[in-house]
Amino acid sequence: MNSRHRFPSLALVLASAFTIHLAAGIAATHAQGIHARSWSVFAGTGKADSPIAVEPSAPTQVALQNVYGIEVTADGIYFSTVDDHSIWKCDHDGTQIQRIAGTGNQGHRGDGGPAIDATFNAPHEIRADRDGNLFVADTRNHCIRRIDAATGVIETIAGDGVDGFRGDGQTGDKARFSQPHSIVLDGDGGLLVADTTNHRLRRIDLETRIVTTVAGDGRRALPVEGKPASDVSLFGPRSLAIDEQAIWLVLREGNSVWKIDRKTNRINRVAGTGQKGHDGDGADPLSATFRGPKGIAVDSAGNLLVVDTENQAMRYVDLGRNVIETMQIPFPMKRPHGTAVLSRPGQDDVYFVSDSEHHRVLAGRIPGG
Repeated sequence: MNSRHRFPSLALVLASAFTIHLAAGIAATHAQGIHARSWSVFAGTGKADSPIAVEPSAPTQVALQNVYGIEVTADGIYFSTVDDHSIWKCDHDGTQIQRIAGTGNQGHRGDGGPAIDATFNAPHEIRADRDGNLFVADTRNHCIRRIDAATGVIETIAGDGVDGFRGDGQTGDKARFSQPHSIVLDGDGGLLVADTTNHRLRRIDLETRIVTTVAGDGRRALPVEGKPASDVSLFGPRSLAIDEQAIWLVLREGNSVWKIDRKTNRINRVAGTGQKGHDGDGADPLSATFRGPKGIAVDSAGNLLVVDTENQAMRYVDLGRNVIETMQIPFPMKRPHGTAVLSRPGQDDVYFVSDSEHHRVLAGRIPGG
Protein backbone atom coordinates (compact mmCIF):
# COMPACT_ATOMS: atom_id res chain seq x y z
CA MET A 1 0.00 0.00 0.00
CA ASN A 2 2.97 2.22 -0.20
CA SER A 3 2.95 4.73 -3.01
CA ARG A 4 4.94 3.10 -5.77
CA HIS A 5 6.22 6.56 -6.75
CA ARG A 6 7.41 7.67 -3.33
CA PHE A 7 9.14 4.60 -1.97
CA PRO A 8 12.10 2.52 -3.13
CA SER A 9 11.71 -0.09 -5.86
CA LEU A 10 11.21 -3.57 -4.47
CA ALA A 11 12.63 -7.03 -5.15
CA LEU A 12 11.12 -10.45 -4.49
CA VAL A 13 11.44 -14.02 -5.70
CA LEU A 14 8.41 -16.06 -4.69
CA ALA A 15 9.19 -19.55 -3.47
CA SER A 16 6.52 -22.02 -2.39
CA ALA A 17 5.77 -25.70 -2.65
CA PHE A 18 2.05 -25.06 -2.91
CA THR A 19 1.70 -23.26 -6.25
CA ILE A 20 -1.55 -24.02 -8.03
CA HIS A 21 -1.94 -23.02 -11.67
CA LEU A 22 -5.33 -22.14 -13.05
CA ALA A 23 -6.49 -24.28 -15.95
CA ALA A 24 -7.18 -21.35 -18.24
CA GLY A 25 -4.30 -19.94 -20.28
CA ILE A 26 -3.27 -16.34 -20.12
CA ALA A 27 -5.80 -14.32 -22.09
CA ALA A 28 -5.14 -11.24 -24.14
CA THR A 29 -6.83 -8.63 -22.01
CA HIS A 30 -5.65 -7.40 -18.64
CA ALA A 31 -9.01 -8.30 -17.09
CA GLN A 32 -8.58 -11.90 -18.19
CA GLY A 33 -4.93 -11.80 -17.16
CA ILE A 34 -5.78 -11.23 -13.51
CA HIS A 35 -7.75 -14.49 -13.54
CA ALA A 36 -4.87 -16.38 -15.16
CA ARG A 37 -2.57 -15.82 -12.22
CA SER A 38 -0.93 -18.64 -10.32
CA TRP A 39 -1.47 -18.52 -6.57
CA SER A 40 0.50 -20.03 -3.72
CA VAL A 41 0.61 -20.13 0.04
CA PHE A 42 3.44 -17.72 0.81
CA ALA A 43 3.38 -17.90 4.62
CA GLY A 44 1.50 -19.67 7.39
CA THR A 45 0.46 -23.28 7.85
CA GLY A 46 -3.26 -22.63 7.88
CA LYS A 47 -3.44 -23.65 11.54
CA ALA A 48 -3.30 -21.39 14.57
CA ASP A 49 -1.66 -24.01 16.77
CA SER A 50 1.46 -24.45 14.65
CA PRO A 51 4.93 -23.51 15.97
CA ILE A 52 5.67 -19.81 16.49
CA ALA A 53 8.70 -18.27 14.78
CA VAL A 54 10.58 -17.01 17.81
CA GLU A 55 13.68 -18.04 15.86
CA PRO A 56 14.15 -17.72 12.08
CA SER A 57 11.87 -20.32 10.49
CA ALA A 58 10.43 -21.39 7.16
CA PRO A 59 7.38 -19.18 6.44
CA THR A 60 5.06 -22.06 5.53
CA GLN A 61 5.94 -23.97 8.71
CA VAL A 62 4.88 -21.42 11.32
CA ALA A 63 1.62 -20.08 12.67
CA LEU A 64 0.41 -16.65 11.62
CA GLN A 65 -2.48 -16.32 14.01
CA ASN A 66 -5.17 -14.31 12.26
CA VAL A 67 -2.83 -12.37 9.97
CA TYR A 68 -4.14 -8.94 8.94
CA GLY A 69 -1.75 -6.31 7.64
CA ILE A 70 0.86 -6.76 4.91
CA GLU A 71 3.66 -4.34 4.03
CA VAL A 72 6.19 -4.95 1.23
CA THR A 73 9.42 -2.94 1.38
CA ALA A 74 12.84 -2.92 -0.24
CA ASP A 75 14.26 -5.32 2.33
CA GLY A 76 11.40 -7.53 3.48
CA ILE A 77 7.74 -8.35 3.81
CA TYR A 78 6.00 -7.51 7.07
CA PHE A 79 2.86 -9.06 8.56
CA SER A 80 0.78 -8.20 11.61
CA THR A 81 -1.15 -10.88 13.49
CA VAL A 82 -4.17 -10.04 15.60
CA ASP A 83 -4.62 -13.13 17.75
CA ASP A 84 -1.06 -13.18 19.11
CA HIS A 85 -0.50 -9.41 18.90
CA SER A 86 2.75 -9.55 16.94
CA ILE A 87 4.69 -8.15 13.98
CA TRP A 88 6.69 -10.42 11.66
CA LYS A 89 9.34 -9.97 8.99
CA CYS A 90 9.90 -12.35 6.10
CA ASP A 91 12.80 -12.27 3.64
CA HIS A 92 12.18 -11.67 -0.05
CA ASP A 93 12.88 -15.27 -1.03
CA GLY A 94 10.10 -16.56 1.19
CA THR A 95 12.59 -18.78 3.01
CA GLN A 96 12.79 -17.21 6.47
CA ILE A 97 10.38 -15.48 8.84
CA GLN A 98 10.76 -14.26 12.40
CA ARG A 99 8.76 -12.30 14.94
CA ILE A 100 10.32 -8.84 15.29
CA ALA A 101 7.88 -7.10 17.64
CA GLY A 102 5.51 -8.25 20.34
CA THR A 103 5.82 -11.00 22.91
CA GLY A 104 2.74 -12.86 21.71
CA ASN A 105 0.74 -11.59 24.68
CA GLN A 106 -1.94 -8.93 24.75
CA GLY A 107 -1.11 -5.64 26.47
CA HIS A 108 0.16 -2.10 26.09
CA ARG A 109 3.64 -1.75 27.40
CA GLY A 110 7.25 -1.58 26.29
CA ASP A 111 7.65 2.02 25.11
CA GLY A 112 11.27 3.09 25.37
CA GLY A 113 12.55 -0.47 25.08
CA PRO A 114 13.07 -3.15 22.41
CA ALA A 115 9.99 -3.78 20.28
CA ILE A 116 10.41 -7.53 20.69
CA ASP A 117 9.66 -7.09 24.41
CA ALA A 118 6.64 -4.84 23.86
CA THR A 119 2.99 -5.85 23.90
CA PHE A 120 0.21 -4.87 21.51
CA ASN A 121 -3.54 -5.30 21.40
CA ALA A 122 -4.66 -6.58 17.98
CA PRO A 123 -2.28 -4.61 15.72
CA HIS A 124 -4.02 -4.35 12.35
CA GLU A 125 -1.60 -2.67 9.97
CA ILE A 126 2.07 -1.79 9.63
CA ARG A 127 3.83 0.66 7.34
CA ALA A 128 7.51 1.38 6.72
CA ASP A 129 9.11 4.67 5.71
CA ARG A 130 12.05 4.99 3.34
CA ASP A 131 14.49 4.63 6.27
CA GLY A 132 12.91 1.37 7.44
CA ASN A 133 11.17 2.77 10.51
CA LEU A 134 7.93 0.90 11.16
CA PHE A 135 4.57 2.39 12.13
CA VAL A 136 1.92 0.19 13.74
CA ALA A 137 -1.82 0.76 14.05
CA ASP A 138 -2.21 -0.72 17.54
CA THR A 139 -5.94 -0.95 17.03
CA ARG A 140 -7.42 -1.97 20.35
CA ASN A 141 -4.90 0.10 22.27
CA HIS A 142 -6.30 3.05 20.28
CA CYS A 143 -2.87 4.38 19.39
CA ILE A 144 -0.15 4.58 16.75
CA ARG A 145 3.32 3.30 17.55
CA ARG A 146 6.72 3.59 15.89
CA ILE A 147 9.65 1.16 15.84
CA ASP A 148 13.01 2.77 15.13
CA ALA A 149 14.92 0.96 12.38
CA ALA A 150 18.35 1.66 13.85
CA THR A 151 17.71 0.83 17.51
CA GLY A 152 14.63 -1.41 17.48
CA VAL A 153 13.13 0.80 20.20
CA ILE A 154 9.36 1.27 20.22
CA GLU A 155 7.40 4.40 21.17
CA THR A 156 3.81 5.61 21.01
CA ILE A 157 3.58 8.64 18.73
CA ALA A 158 -0.16 9.34 19.03
CA GLY A 159 -3.00 8.20 21.26
CA ASP A 160 -3.02 7.67 25.00
CA GLY A 161 -4.49 4.18 24.99
CA VAL A 162 -8.00 5.37 25.83
CA ASP A 163 -10.89 4.93 23.40
CA GLY A 164 -12.22 8.38 22.46
CA PHE A 165 -11.89 11.43 20.26
CA ARG A 166 -9.84 14.47 21.12
CA GLY A 167 -6.60 16.26 20.39
CA ASP A 168 -6.99 17.89 16.98
CA GLY A 169 -4.41 20.64 16.72
CA GLN A 170 -2.41 19.14 19.58
CA THR A 171 0.50 16.74 19.82
CA GLY A 172 -0.11 13.03 19.64
CA ASP A 173 0.26 12.41 23.36
CA LYS A 174 -2.90 14.49 23.89
CA ALA A 175 -4.86 12.82 21.09
CA ARG A 176 -7.36 9.99 21.32
CA PHE A 177 -8.45 7.55 18.65
CA SER A 178 -11.13 4.89 18.47
CA GLN A 179 -9.93 1.62 16.94
CA PRO A 180 -7.58 2.97 14.28
CA HIS A 181 -7.31 0.17 11.73
CA SER A 182 -5.31 1.48 8.80
CA ILE A 183 -2.35 3.81 8.32
CA VAL A 184 -0.42 5.04 5.29
CA LEU A 185 2.48 7.45 4.81
CA ASP A 186 1.42 10.40 2.69
CA GLY A 187 4.89 11.15 1.27
CA ASP A 188 4.65 14.71 2.58
CA GLY A 189 5.88 14.13 6.12
CA GLY A 190 2.65 12.80 7.51
CA LEU A 191 0.98 9.57 8.51
CA LEU A 192 -2.70 9.19 7.64
CA VAL A 193 -4.86 7.24 10.09
CA ALA A 194 -8.23 5.60 9.46
CA ASP A 195 -9.79 6.44 12.84
CA THR A 196 -12.45 3.85 12.24
CA THR A 197 -15.11 4.12 14.91
CA ASN A 198 -14.63 7.88 15.14
CA HIS A 199 -15.59 7.88 11.43
CA ARG A 200 -12.69 10.16 10.55
CA LEU A 201 -9.50 10.26 8.54
CA ARG A 202 -6.76 11.92 10.58
CA ARG A 203 -3.15 12.92 10.00
CA ILE A 204 -0.10 12.90 12.25
CA ASP A 205 2.68 15.32 11.27
CA LEU A 206 5.74 13.15 11.88
CA GLU A 207 7.98 16.12 12.68
CA THR A 208 5.75 18.11 15.03
CA ARG A 209 3.51 15.15 16.07
CA ILE A 210 0.47 17.45 15.63
CA VAL A 211 -2.77 15.55 14.90
CA THR A 212 -5.45 16.95 12.59
CA THR A 213 -8.64 15.68 10.97
CA VAL A 214 -8.47 15.43 7.19
CA ALA A 215 -12.00 14.15 6.56
CA GLY A 216 -15.05 13.03 8.50
CA ASP A 217 -17.26 14.73 11.07
CA GLY A 218 -18.01 11.71 13.24
CA ARG A 219 -21.40 10.97 11.66
CA ARG A 220 -22.23 7.49 10.39
CA ALA A 221 -23.04 8.60 6.86
CA LEU A 222 -21.59 8.33 3.36
CA PRO A 223 -19.74 11.34 1.94
CA VAL A 224 -21.43 13.75 -0.43
CA GLU A 225 -19.70 13.29 -3.77
CA GLY A 226 -17.66 16.15 -5.15
CA LYS A 227 -17.42 17.97 -1.82
CA PRO A 228 -14.10 18.87 -0.16
CA ALA A 229 -12.96 15.98 2.02
CA SER A 230 -12.87 18.30 5.02
CA ASP A 231 -16.62 18.88 4.68
CA VAL A 232 -17.97 15.32 4.46
CA SER A 233 -18.94 12.40 6.69
CA LEU A 234 -17.17 9.02 6.55
CA PHE A 235 -18.92 5.78 7.47
CA GLY A 236 -16.44 3.32 8.98
CA PRO A 237 -13.14 4.20 7.25
CA ARG A 238 -11.29 0.91 7.36
CA SER A 239 -8.41 0.82 4.89
CA LEU A 240 -6.15 3.28 3.07
CA ALA A 241 -3.88 3.31 0.04
CA ILE A 242 -2.14 6.20 -1.65
CA ASP A 243 -0.44 7.20 -4.87
CA GLU A 244 0.62 10.49 -6.46
CA GLN A 245 -2.92 11.39 -7.49
CA ALA A 246 -5.20 10.11 -4.76
CA ILE A 247 -5.89 8.87 -1.28
CA TRP A 248 -7.95 5.69 -1.71
CA LEU A 249 -10.35 4.94 1.11
CA VAL A 250 -12.45 1.86 1.89
CA LEU A 251 -15.56 2.41 4.01
CA ARG A 252 -16.38 -0.90 5.67
CA GLU A 253 -19.80 0.02 7.05
CA GLY A 254 -20.36 2.12 3.94
CA ASN A 255 -19.62 -0.86 1.66
CA SER A 256 -17.86 1.34 -0.88
CA VAL A 257 -14.53 2.70 -2.12
CA TRP A 258 -13.76 6.42 -2.38
CA LYS A 259 -11.05 8.65 -3.82
CA ILE A 260 -9.76 11.92 -2.38
CA ASP A 261 -8.04 13.88 -5.14
CA ARG A 262 -4.73 15.10 -3.73
CA LYS A 263 -4.78 18.30 -5.81
CA THR A 264 -8.38 19.41 -5.31
CA ASN A 265 -9.07 17.62 -1.97
CA ARG A 266 -12.50 16.62 -3.33
CA ILE A 267 -13.94 13.19 -2.63
CA ASN A 268 -15.76 10.91 -5.07
CA ARG A 269 -17.09 7.37 -5.01
CA VAL A 270 -15.10 4.87 -7.08
CA ALA A 271 -16.86 1.56 -6.43
CA GLY A 272 -19.82 0.19 -4.52
CA THR A 273 -23.36 1.48 -4.13
CA GLY A 274 -23.16 1.49 -0.33
CA GLN A 275 -25.51 -1.48 -0.10
CA LYS A 276 -24.48 -4.96 1.01
CA GLY A 277 -24.16 -7.67 -1.61
CA HIS A 278 -21.85 -9.38 -4.06
CA ASP A 279 -22.81 -8.46 -7.56
CA GLY A 280 -21.82 -6.18 -10.42
CA ASP A 281 -18.89 -8.14 -11.86
CA GLY A 282 -18.17 -7.27 -15.46
CA ALA A 283 -19.85 -3.89 -15.19
CA ASP A 284 -19.39 -0.36 -13.87
CA PRO A 285 -17.79 -0.51 -10.39
CA LEU A 286 -20.22 2.16 -9.18
CA SER A 287 -23.08 -0.34 -9.64
CA ALA A 288 -21.34 -3.15 -7.75
CA THR A 289 -21.98 -4.19 -4.16
CA PHE A 290 -19.58 -5.27 -1.42
CA ARG A 291 -20.07 -6.88 1.95
CA GLY A 292 -17.78 -5.41 4.60
CA PRO A 293 -14.73 -4.54 2.47
CA LYS A 294 -11.55 -4.02 4.47
CA GLY A 295 -8.30 -3.97 2.49
CA ILE A 296 -7.09 -1.96 -0.51
CA ALA A 297 -3.95 -1.64 -2.63
CA VAL A 298 -2.95 -0.04 -5.93
CA ASP A 299 -1.11 -2.04 -8.58
CA SER A 300 1.44 -0.76 -11.11
CA ALA A 301 -1.31 -0.09 -13.68
CA GLY A 302 -3.03 2.23 -11.21
CA ASN A 303 -5.90 -0.20 -10.64
CA LEU A 304 -7.34 -1.27 -7.31
CA LEU A 305 -7.37 -4.49 -5.32
CA VAL A 306 -10.18 -4.48 -2.77
CA VAL A 307 -10.52 -7.21 -0.16
CA ASP A 308 -14.25 -7.97 0.04
CA THR A 309 -13.97 -9.51 3.47
CA GLU A 310 -17.42 -10.78 4.25
CA ASN A 311 -17.83 -12.09 0.70
CA GLN A 312 -14.60 -14.09 1.24
CA ALA A 313 -13.24 -12.58 -1.97
CA MET A 314 -10.88 -10.11 -3.58
CA ARG A 315 -12.25 -7.70 -6.19
CA TYR A 316 -10.28 -5.99 -8.94
CA VAL A 317 -11.32 -2.50 -10.05
CA ASP A 318 -9.93 -1.73 -13.50
CA LEU A 319 -10.18 2.05 -13.54
CA GLY A 320 -9.11 2.37 -17.18
CA ARG A 321 -11.79 -0.02 -18.43
CA ASN A 322 -14.29 1.01 -15.75
CA VAL A 323 -14.98 -2.62 -14.85
CA ILE A 324 -14.98 -4.59 -11.59
CA GLU A 325 -14.28 -8.33 -11.32
CA THR A 326 -13.97 -10.93 -8.58
CA MET A 327 -10.51 -12.44 -8.80
CA GLN A 328 -10.47 -16.20 -9.28
CA ILE A 329 -8.25 -17.31 -6.41
CA PRO A 330 -8.05 -21.13 -6.25
CA PHE A 331 -7.99 -21.23 -2.45
CA PRO A 332 -11.10 -20.85 -0.30
CA MET A 333 -10.64 -17.82 1.94
CA LYS A 334 -12.08 -17.07 5.36
CA ARG A 335 -12.49 -13.40 6.27
CA PRO A 336 -9.48 -12.05 4.35
CA HIS A 337 -8.34 -8.58 5.40
CA GLY A 338 -5.09 -7.12 4.12
CA THR A 339 -3.56 -6.82 0.67
CA ALA A 340 -0.37 -5.44 -0.85
CA VAL A 341 1.23 -5.26 -4.28
CA LEU A 342 4.86 -5.83 -5.19
CA SER A 343 5.69 -3.70 -8.24
CA ARG A 344 9.02 -4.08 -10.04
CA PRO A 345 10.11 -2.32 -13.23
CA GLY A 346 9.74 -4.60 -16.24
CA GLN A 347 8.08 -7.39 -14.29
CA ASP A 348 4.55 -8.45 -13.48
CA ASP A 349 3.05 -7.42 -10.19
CA VAL A 350 2.79 -9.87 -7.33
CA TYR A 351 -0.42 -9.62 -5.31
CA PHE A 352 -0.64 -10.59 -1.64
CA VAL A 353 -3.77 -11.17 0.43
CA SER A 354 -4.03 -12.16 4.09
CA ASP A 355 -6.40 -15.13 4.37
CA SER A 356 -6.92 -14.13 7.96
CA GLU A 357 -8.96 -16.84 9.65
CA HIS A 358 -7.13 -19.51 7.67
CA HIS A 359 -3.95 -18.11 9.27
CA ARG A 360 -1.98 -17.73 6.05
CA VAL A 361 -0.87 -15.30 3.36
CA LEU A 362 -1.55 -16.03 -0.31
CA ALA A 363 0.49 -14.68 -3.22
CA GLY A 364 -0.48 -14.48 -6.87
CA ARG A 365 1.59 -13.86 -9.99
CA ILE A 366 1.28 -14.36 -13.73
CA PRO A 367 2.94 -17.62 -14.81
CA GLY A 368 6.25 -16.84 -16.41
CA GLY A 369 6.28 -13.36 -14.82
